Amino acid sequence: MFGPEVCMSARTKPGIVSSIIDFEEGDSASVRLTVPVRQDQEEVLTRIVRAISQNRDRHHRRQRITKAAVIRAYIDALSSIPVDLRNISDESELLRRVMETFNNHSASLKRT
Repeated sequence: MFGPEVCMSARTKPGIVSSIIDFEEGDSASVRLTVPVRQDQEEVLTRIVRAISQNRDRHHRRQRITKAAVIRAYIDALSSIPVDLRNISDESELLRRVMETFNNHSASLKRT
């Protein structure tokens, strides 16, 4: 889809995930994806990765946890929650629905 020159130029810009290549042997094949993010979103990812790295002992360091790993985990977690995707007009509406569904879903988990 995109040539190497596109990925190379994306690596120099802050807040862009230019590749997802930190899978261990045996995991399913990956797809390169360039995703522009806001500076605050990149900072959140950095804090999450740092917190994970600082809060695990040597027995739990088999795989390096990267920003891409956090993004993949979030995608997997969110894909398991049924969000109403009809008639979404923009990103803020999508976020509102995801948050609403997440809050409803987590509230129902607390009741069980």
